[in-house]
Amino acid sequence: MHSPPRLRFPLALFLAGFILSGCFYNEPVRHLASDICLISPNLTAQEVVTALGPPDAKQQSELGEVWLYYEVKKSTLRKTPFLGPRLGSENYNVVTITFAGDRVHTCVYRAFDEEEMKASGISISEPRAD
Repeated sequence: MHSPPRLRFPLALFLAGFILSGCFYNEPVRHLASDICLISPNLTAQEVVTALGPPDAKQQSELGEVWLYYEVKKSTLRKTPFLGPRLGSENYNVVTITFAGDRVHTCVYRAFDEEEMKASGISISEPRAD
Protein backbone atom coordinates (compact mmCIF):
# COMPACT_ATOMS: atom_id res chain seq x y z
CA MET A 1 0.00 0.00 0.00
CA HIS A 2 1.38 3.40 -0.98
CA SER A 3 1.20 6.53 1.15
CA PRO A 4 -0.57 9.57 -0.30
CA PRO A 5 1.77 12.00 -2.13
CA ARG A 6 1.07 14.75 0.43
CA LEU A 7 2.54 12.61 3.24
CA ARG A 8 5.68 11.40 1.44
CA PHE A 9 7.66 14.63 1.55
CA PRO A 10 7.03 15.47 5.24
CA LEU A 11 7.68 11.85 6.18
CA ALA A 12 10.92 11.76 4.18
CA LEU A 13 11.97 15.11 5.69
CA PHE A 14 11.27 13.84 9.21
CA LEU A 15 13.20 10.61 8.66
CA ALA A 16 16.16 12.45 7.12
CA GLY A 17 16.25 14.88 10.05
CA PHE A 18 16.02 12.06 12.57
CA ILE A 19 18.84 10.10 10.93
CA LEU A 20 21.09 13.13 10.43
CA SER A 21 20.59 14.39 13.99
CA GLY A 22 22.78 11.53 15.22
CA CYS A 23 25.63 12.68 12.97
CA PHE A 24 26.05 15.91 14.90
CA TYR A 25 25.88 14.49 18.41
CA ASN A 26 29.45 14.35 19.64
CA GLU A 27 29.28 14.50 23.43
CA PRO A 28 31.97 12.17 24.72
CA VAL A 29 30.74 9.08 26.47
CA ARG A 30 32.50 7.93 29.58
CA HIS A 31 32.25 4.41 30.97
CA LEU A 32 33.95 4.51 34.34
CA ALA A 33 33.55 0.79 34.98
CA SER A 34 35.81 -0.03 32.03
CA ASP A 35 37.90 3.17 31.90
CA ILE A 36 39.23 2.47 35.39
CA CYS A 37 41.38 -0.28 33.86
CA LEU A 38 43.47 2.44 32.21
CA ILE A 39 44.65 3.78 35.59
CA SER A 40 47.48 2.18 37.54
CA PRO A 41 49.77 3.30 40.36
CA ASN A 42 52.59 5.70 39.43
CA LEU A 43 50.80 7.28 36.47
CA THR A 44 51.20 11.05 36.40
CA ALA A 45 48.28 13.44 36.77
CA GLN A 46 48.63 14.36 33.09
CA GLU A 47 48.39 10.70 32.07
CA VAL A 48 45.20 10.37 34.12
CA VAL A 49 43.72 13.44 32.42
CA THR A 50 44.64 11.95 29.04
CA ALA A 51 42.89 8.67 29.91
CA LEU A 52 39.80 9.96 31.77
CA GLY A 53 39.62 13.67 31.06
CA PRO A 54 39.56 16.35 33.75
CA PRO A 55 38.16 15.26 37.13
CA ASP A 56 34.61 16.14 38.15
CA ALA A 57 35.82 17.24 41.59
CA LYS A 58 39.07 17.64 43.52
CA GLN A 59 39.63 17.32 47.26
CA GLN A 60 42.60 17.36 49.60
CA SER A 61 43.59 14.52 51.92
CA GLU A 62 46.51 14.05 54.28
CA LEU A 63 48.29 11.99 51.59
CA GLY A 64 47.72 14.47 48.76
CA GLU A 65 45.17 15.47 46.20
CA VAL A 66 42.11 13.29 45.52
CA TRP A 67 40.31 13.37 42.19
CA LEU A 68 36.73 12.21 41.80
CA TYR A 69 35.12 11.01 38.59
CA TYR A 70 31.46 10.10 38.64
CA GLU A 71 28.50 9.32 36.47
CA VAL A 72 24.83 8.96 37.28
CA LYS A 73 22.75 6.21 35.73
CA LYS A 74 19.07 7.15 35.76
CA SER A 75 16.35 4.57 35.22
CA THR A 76 13.87 5.16 32.43
CA LEU A 77 11.19 6.16 34.94
CA ARG A 78 13.56 8.69 36.55
CA LYS A 79 14.01 10.37 33.15
CA THR A 80 10.25 10.96 32.83
CA PRO A 81 9.49 14.70 32.64
CA PHE A 82 7.79 16.25 35.69
CA LEU A 83 7.29 12.95 37.56
CA GLY A 84 10.81 11.60 37.18
CA PRO A 85 12.23 12.84 40.49
CA ARG A 86 9.53 10.87 42.34
CA LEU A 87 9.82 7.71 40.24
CA GLY A 88 12.54 5.27 39.34
CA SER A 89 16.04 5.24 40.73
CA GLU A 90 19.55 6.56 40.26
CA ASN A 91 22.76 4.61 40.54
CA TYR A 92 26.16 6.23 40.84
CA ASN A 93 29.55 5.09 39.58
CA VAL A 94 32.42 6.81 41.37
CA VAL A 95 36.17 6.61 40.79
CA THR A 96 38.42 8.02 43.49
CA ILE A 97 42.05 8.59 42.54
CA THR A 98 44.49 9.56 45.28
CA PHE A 99 47.80 11.15 44.36
CA ALA A 100 51.04 11.13 46.31
CA GLY A 101 52.78 14.13 44.81
CA ASP A 102 52.11 14.02 41.07
CA ARG A 103 51.75 10.22 40.90
CA VAL A 104 48.72 7.98 41.35
CA HIS A 105 48.86 6.25 44.73
CA THR A 106 45.46 4.50 44.76
CA CYS A 107 42.53 4.19 42.40
CA VAL A 108 39.17 2.85 43.58
CA TYR A 109 35.95 2.22 41.63
CA ARG A 110 32.66 2.00 43.53
CA ALA A 111 29.02 1.68 42.50
CA PHE A 112 26.32 3.13 44.78
CA ASP A 113 22.56 3.20 44.85
CA GLU A 114 20.84 6.37 46.12
CA GLU A 115 20.89 5.42 49.82
CA GLU A 116 24.53 4.29 49.73
CA MET A 117 25.52 7.50 47.97
CA LYS A 118 23.89 9.62 50.68
CA ALA A 119 25.60 7.58 53.40
CA SER A 120 29.01 7.75 51.68
CA GLY A 121 29.38 11.48 52.25
CA ILE A 122 30.43 12.05 48.64
CA SER A 123 28.84 15.22 47.35
CA ILE A 124 27.94 15.53 43.67
CA SER A 125 26.97 19.09 42.79
CA GLU A 126 26.21 18.68 39.07
CA PRO A 127 25.89 14.99 38.25
CA ARG A 128 26.65 13.76 34.77
CA ALA A 129 23.75 11.81 33.41
CA ASP A 130 24.06 9.14 30.79
